[in-house]
Amino acid sequence: MPDSPSRDLSASTTSRQPDRAHAGLRLVVGAVFALAALAVPQVTSPEPVAAGSSCTGWTSSTDPPRTIRVLRTRSGKVEKVDFRRYVAKVMASGEWPSRLKMATLETGALATKQYAWYYAMKGNHRSSYVRNGKCYDVRDDVRDQLYKHYAKPTSRQHKAIDKTWGLSLRKKGRFFLTGYRAGSVSTCGADAHGWKLYAKSVEDCAKKGWSYDRILRKYFNGKLTFVWSDKTGPAVSKPRVVLKVGNSVGTGVATVKWNPLPKKAEVERFMLQRKVEGGLWKDVELSRPKGWKTDAWVKIDAKTRFRVKAQDKKGNWGRWSYGPGRQAAVRGPAGTTISGLVGTAAAEAQNVKTTFSGRSIAVVARTGPGMGALKVLVDGRRVATVDLERAEEGRRTVVWAKNWADKGTHTVMVKPVDATERIDFNGFFVLR
Repeated sequence: MPDSPSRDLSASTTSRQPDRAHAGLRLVVGAVFALAALAVPQVTSPEPVAAGSSCTGWTSSTDPPRTIRVLRTRSGKVEKVDFRRYVAKVMASGEWPSRLKMATLETGALATKQYAWYYAMKGNHRSSYVRNGKCYDVRDDVRDQLYKHYAKPTSRQHKAIDKTWGLSLRKKGRFFLTGYRAGSVSTCGADAHGWKLYAKSVEDCAKKGWSYDRILRKYFNGKLTFVWSDKTGPAVSKPRVVLKVGNSVGTGVATVKWNPLPKKAEVERFMLQRKVEGGLWKDVELSRPKGWKTDAWVKIDAKTRFRVKAQDKKGNWGRWSYGPGRQAAVRGPAGTTISGLVGTAAAEAQNVKTTFSGRSIAVVARTGPGMGALKVLVDGRRVATVDLERAEEGRRTVVWAKNWADKGTHTVMVKPVDATERIDFNGFFVLR
């Protein structure tokens, strides 16, 4: 729906203090822009919050309410709606269209949820929100958030809600009203001022590869605090990073493992994220959402950390479980060829070894037709013989790996079994 100049909040009075999170700060109208039309609720004037006034009367600022009271403006009836269903249908009603980038949808899902949550909280009820003696928390029109009861959320919208459901925001330690509008510019962060989202420029941020948490920090102030729900979702063990035979340095040399606590706990899905030293947490795609492990890459010469959490069938997320930071390094020149004659000085010179301090080490080599075999010695003791011959070629493949429970110092040596056969050794991959 087109923007109405009479309801344009861009010229709101200076007396409207954003930190007070009044209704006048809510945001959006259906503005049509290049990629999507966003319905952006706007109000003609700030709606006061009566001291101590309450409707739904929710008291938790860490767990969202179970229901919300919605005024159906056409019928005049007040309807109690499942809160998660309400958020999904608001997004599907045009506020955050499914075709937007995933990071935009995740940002919008959180903003939609916290806006409604704020007004469902005890003490935040607007005193005029009463119809026929019944109080309500929000309207179904653009005075609050557009809510069409017949709207059908897509899987992408549900996914965005799932990912951010256990999250709420704090500013200066306070739970606040999350405002948003369509905006008039399309450059990432150009209209950010610390108090509202502007969907048009948010979409540009998402196109640039920004995650939802980075977007939120930009638009709601860098000192924004993220608080995850204390709801009793399934607990998860700390993610463990190991090296596994068969993995490729190019596609994911490490395997990350975890398990629910207790192991028999019913889990609907897991969420795994990775953080590289100095960066932000980013999702690691899971081929099996209910699986307990996945292959993943770790950045060489930088500390990589993983965290994981679980969701139960009721939609409750448990807390993040954090694994230790792991530093990856490669030892030995890439493409080194082990060759020579067994038992000669030349052969001895071609043996490759490294001494390292850490928890995991892998031998990386080429596999394929016509390749030979190698011996692996750890601390002077032969522990494995590895045949590198395969029907198909494999480059930079982990052909042997060892993981220890504790950090220690070890020496690993690689020798050819038959010096007349070719062995292409790429190097040692070490996790400290």
